[in-house]
Amino acid sequence: TINNNFSYFKKRLGAEAVEELKLESPFDYYRQVKVYIPKELNSPGNKITPEYEHDLQYWIDHFIDMTGGKALVLFTNFSLLKKTSENMKFGLAEKSINLFTQGDGTPRTKLLEQFKQDTHSVLFGLDSFWMGVDVPGESLSNLIITKLPFQVPDHPVVEARMEFIESKGGNSFMEYSLPEAILKFRQGFGRLIRNKNDEGIVAILDNRVITKPYGKYFLSSIEECEVNIV
Repeated sequence: TINNNFSYFKKRLGAEAVEELKLESPFDYYRQVKVYIPKELNSPGNKITPEYEHDLQYWIDHFIDMTGGKALVLFTNFSLLKKTSENMKFGLAEKSINLFTQGDGTPRTKLLEQFKQDTHSVLFGLDSFWMGVDVPGESLSNLIITKLPFQVPDHPVVEARMEFIESKGGNSFMEYSLPEAILKFRQGFGRLIRNKNDEGIVAILDNRVITKPYGKYFLSSIEECEVNIV
């Protein structure tokens, strides 16, 4: 669902007339999860500045310290992931925290295995780590989402879909870009709690969830849990 509604998903499937049933999560998110949102960390849009890089690294480090590692950090931009990794790996090493980074030549499955086995490690991941990652237990006690996962608007497929919606008099942001971002956000959020004994924190390093009118749709599309604005 998006904002507790199946409409977008049903329309994409061409299944508007089907019966629907929403099953609640078996997990107690209010007990198991605390969400943190830094109110001053603005999204940089498509222009990443040195000031933003500095602030992002500060907050990633801040939340990693809260759990002593044990963190999966999800990025939407490879060059930002690589630069952040290069800037942070020595500082983390000084704290005896190993940093594993997607794109360093190590296969995805091996990265995950290393992350699982090294309980206090940190893993920086891109697109494929937003879904299909199952790390129950202490090794993943901290999920850090660096940016709301909106698709790149000038990708040919994305651009074509948005142009089609606009040509029909629709709103491509509300009807396509936002729902797609929310679905991926939910997938990423779901990496943290994998069983009834898991506990941890989720840090959303993009204040648009509290400053933009559409931000409420992201928060209302996840299970109810404690939200802290810091």
